[in-house]
Amino acid sequence: LNINRDVGATHPEAIVQAVSAMPWRDFATALENAWTAAGYRVQRSEGAADFVLTRDGRTTLVSAKRWKAATHGVEPLRELYSAMQAENAQGGIYVAGQGTVSETAALFARDHGITILQGPALAVLLLG
Repeated sequence: LNINRDVGATHPEAIVQAVSAMPWRDFATALENAWTAAGYRVQRSEGAADFVLTRDGRTTLVSAKRWKAATHGVEPLRELYSAMQAENAQGGIYVAGQGTVSETAALFARDHGITILQGPALAVLLLG
């Protein structure tokens, strides 16, 4: 991630704006590097989950390809949850960038063990 860390620490929205301009390949690499630095084993995946994170015997599936979307509804969260069940994953992360998450989607995520990663929390992850 090529951004001034001091600026990112005081203005996380600058990080989020920078990643919203990235192509998927670069954004995926930035996420992979951030989770690896946080101690996860990271595998790229296809389908509803873009990454499989493992650490301490716990598996978390991540859906990140819609990070640029302006709005996030419940359907991609349902797809992620189905993948979590199929993989027997203990958790899920949905990367929403700076888009708006519908109330239905937020409730679904809360009720199904899915963390919605957006805005400042996404910046914190990427800054390590």
